[in-house]
Amino acid sequence: MARMILAAVIACLAVPAAASQPGDYKTGPQTEGVAAPINLAPRRPVPMAVMNYETFEATVDHADLPECPKALAAEGRFCRATIHDDALHVFAFSEDLDQPLQAVMDFPMDEIRFPD
Repeated sequence: MARMILAAVIACLAVPAAASQPGDYKTGPQTEGVAAPINLAPRRPVPMAVMNYETFEATVDHADLPECPKALAAEGRFCRATIHDDALHVFAFSEDLDQPLQAVMDFPMDEIRFPD
């Protein structure tokens, strides 16, 4: 029985699959005039998902910064930092609503200087 099933599967694989051709947009009568290929659908911008601080805090190992670097500092913002791939990455979040990510800035480790 197993040999028969295996032979049937192999026979099905040997038959070439019917490939659609460019311009072949046939659909059943239930979708006639309704469905269109995805490449003909009008393009519209997809809103980018915004990371909020709750998700960041739960998923990214980070350090709390007492203040944001001057380039990211703004009223109503707080910053967090991570180190990855020889760079310090600073994330600025809004204090409003669900605390969405506002900006990210990278500082290469070889450019960071400490005060004397």
